[in-house]
Amino acid sequence: MPTVALQFNLTDINQATLQPLGMEITGHHFFLDSKTPFFTLDTTAMQLGQAPCSKNTTVAAPAGAPMGQGGVGYGSVAWLQLLTKSGATGNLMEVYRLNTAGGNPPPTCSNMPATFSVQYSAE
Repeated sequence: MPTVALQFNLTDINQATLQPLGMEITGHHFFLDSKTPFFTLDTTAMQLGQAPCSKNTTVAAPAGAPMGQGGVGYGSVAWLQLLTKSGATGNLMEVYRLNTAGGNPPPTCSNMPATFSVQYSAE
């Protein structure tokens, strides 16, 4: 499923479904700062909570994991177990990022715009 989800433009945090599949999006992820991943699992479809997190455990994505959108990219981001920090809502305690597709940044920022994003999807 992450490989299929990665083919959609998911930049609208209020987008509720993966069209034309009609599957609900359960959340979005971004960083509050260089060490605080943040997950918002509150969407127009569901209100599950929000979670600032800290990394607990990491494992490299397996060989053969999807490289990125359209099969082009720099590989899949690591699989993680994150623990929530103060401020989490919805009784969230842990976040697992598994079965990743894409998401690794380019090896250098040379010739990149000042601000850019690298999309990925995961379970």
